[in-house]
Amino acid sequence: MPWTTPKTDFAPGDVLTAAQMNAIGNNLDAIGGAWTAYTPTWTNLTVGNATQDSRYIAAGRLVIVNLKITLGSTSSVGTIPEFSLPENLDASYTTGDTIGDLNLFDTSASIVYWGKALPRTALTGARPFVDSVAGTYNTPGIITATVPFTWATGDLITGTLIYESVS
Repeated sequence: MPWTTPKTDFAPGDVLTAAQMNAIGNNLDAIGGAWTAYTPTWTNLTVGNATQDSRYIAAGRLVIVNLKITLGSTSSVGTIPEFSLPENLDASYTTGDTIGDLNLFDTSASIVYWGKALPRTALTGARPFVDSVAGTYNTPGIITATVPFTWATGDLITGTLIYESVS
């Protein structure tokens, strides 16, 4: 549902018009409305017969994404995978910003690795990274076919992203 900018310069004694009330009601509906399904396009990750179940909700420029891909037998993960976003990021983001938290689930070992989603340079998508603890402090680690584990059928990338869109 599209978001409209409601009147904000009310003065004491002003009367709201039906159109203004409808705009406010529509905005509230957008916040609590149904989520929209979307299928991310991946780079450096072969989707194959993976199952994707991602969705998002947008209220104005606020975008909340629930990302989920379950790898299939013909799926494969390459070096530094990237995925498209349902709406482009605002120009204020840099590639060092975090726009979401991820879980990378190795089903064969029943281990969840934590990660982050960072913007792509073009601001049209994001890159999943895994938290690396090679040093004293956590840093984003590059995901590959064998990092943080050897990816196989049933493994998952899930997460929640929250960001400001350009529109």
